Amino acid sequence: MSMNWPRNWDGPLCDSHVHLFPEKLLRAIYGFFRQHYGWELPFPADPDRLAVLLQEQGVGRAFALAYIHKPDLSRSLNRWLYDFSARNTWLVPFGAVHPLDRDLKLVLKEALVKFKFAGLKLHFLVMPYRPDDERLFPVYEALLEQKRALVLHAGSFPLPAEDRLGSRYVLRLLSRYPGLQLVVSHLGLYDLEAYREMLEAFPGLYLDTAFVFQNGAFPLPMEQIRRLILDFPGRILHGSDFPFIAGSPLQGVARLLQWRLPEQIYRQLFYANALSFLKPDS
Repeated sequence: MSMNWPRNWDGPLCDSHVHLFPEKLLRAIYGFFRQHYGWELPFPADPDRLAVLLQEQGVGRAFALAYIHKPDLSRSLNRWLYDFSARNTWLVPFGAVHPLDRDLKLVLKEALVKFKFAGLKLHFLVMPYRPDDERLFPVYEALLEQKRALVLHAGSFPLPAEDRLGSRYVLRLLSRYPGLQLVVSHLGLYDLEAYREMLEAFPGLYLDTAFVFQNGAFPLPMEQIRRLILDFPGRILHGSDFPFIAGSPLQGVARLLQWRLPEQIYRQLFYANALSFLKPDS
């Protein structure tokens, strides 16, 4: 499968929010989206073909994010992600973990020490927990000990869940573990003002743009987003949410380029900030 996607950015490109799963699992996720939300996703379920499609659009690096919805699936998924990333060395893997994994210490040791993943992904819309749940404290402490990063789906965009999603829970997490290197997905919408304050207070906090510019069905506070990027040009990462999007992963890049921001900001947004996030001391 090949798509004639337009090239509208000639510099290096890192997609900091990509989901790659074994084909059987990805087909099940596609089916869930179709059944519950009526989303018909146009991309294949074959992860090898998805990786080729990303490279065809000019992606030089990508964060490969894995997550699970119930305990005791983490180890097998992380092993698959390790093997897949070993064949695709341009990928930066973030492993899966569940607070009720029976072998939680082993899951964390394998992901962070044996496999040397860049970090972990937690998806609180999928898992019925809050980011500040004490059952996740061993996960955060392992990340701090190993100096690895965390990617959180913790906001109410595009789907709300007030019992566990929202900036107040992330603030509680960072107040307890202020040294975490953390990216909040989807710009933390719709809590931009709260995240503006947190960006000021916590130097390890970043936001990504995944899905934000990929779907025209959701209202966006465009000027507020533009101002946030201008005010924090080193703390926002470009991400697409591929393949859980309806069109080209380059759509988000194209919409951002319409703002005609300074080229240096685009270089940070599309590539350099991802490297800084992965190597905070560099």
